[in-house]
Amino acid sequence: MEASRSKLPSTTWTLDRVKTAISRGTRISNVYYGVDVVDIGDGYIVKFGTSVTAREAEATELVATHTSIPVARIHATLYDEVTSITYIVQDRIHGERLDKLLPTLDAEKLQVIEKELQFIFSQLSSLDTHGSMGMVGKPTYFLDFHPFAPDDLGSWRATTALGFVTWIIDATNISTDVTVFKPIDSDIFDNEKPHIFSHGDLVPENILVHDGHISGIIDWEYAGWYPYFWNAYIALRRPFVDSQWKKMIRNTMVTYNREREVFSDVYATASLWVGT
Repeated sequence: MEASRSKLPSTTWTLDRVKTAISRGTRISNVYYGVDVVDIGDGYIVKFGTSVTAREAEATELVATHTSIPVARIHATLYDEVTSITYIVQDRIHGERLDKLLPTLDAEKLQVIEKELQFIFSQLSSLDTHGSMGMVGKPTYFLDFHPFAPDDLGSWRATTALGFVTWIIDATNISTDVTVFKPIDSDIFDNEKPHIFSHGDLVPENILVHDGHISGIIDWEYAGWYPYFWNAYIALRRPFVDSQWKKMIRNTMVTYNREREVFSDVYATASLWVGT
């Protein structure tokens, strides 16, 4: 028997209705393993899959409620307990991904996007004090792409940037039964700086542009409260070919070069050990 539970109001949406709409819709993309996006018409899309969680909808609603950042309106979040698939019904935002547009934009258009990025990061900062370090909806966990999944390494309760980095080091040492890391210079991180609210993956692929302006920020599944250098770390850990994007980011925010360099080394080493 099919069962469902709704995380957000869904007065007119049911699993049967959503599944029928998906079967008649047009696939926009297979985003990555366990995630699909289908245009079901009438201005709606459904993001669904075993890797989709209600946290993404919760984070999107948080941003929509407290900021002016353009995000999709969430209409329903439904969970199928039989298939372990979560469905998020939301408005479709018109626009093209920034990563596809960057090579075509002239200096004037790039400056417009850059100023709008500054506004978005400023708006995100208004949520800095709305939660403790951790993901929206799962406050004691850090879940990046891999390998630090909650089931593998457990929870963390860091309150400072150094505490966050130390958690990854300790978790790696524990999971490998060897001492992988040498002690790091604690003076590199400013523990007086509070954590920030971050999209968690604000890169060109998650920025939509329409008529020369940012029309939407999508895919909030990694959103949460992270160390102060997090936005810069995420935005700049890009291939060298993204030079225009990196230039925009450097014009938009403090880039915390030392912190990013140390954390990047720690994370790369941890990924190598834990991911094997």
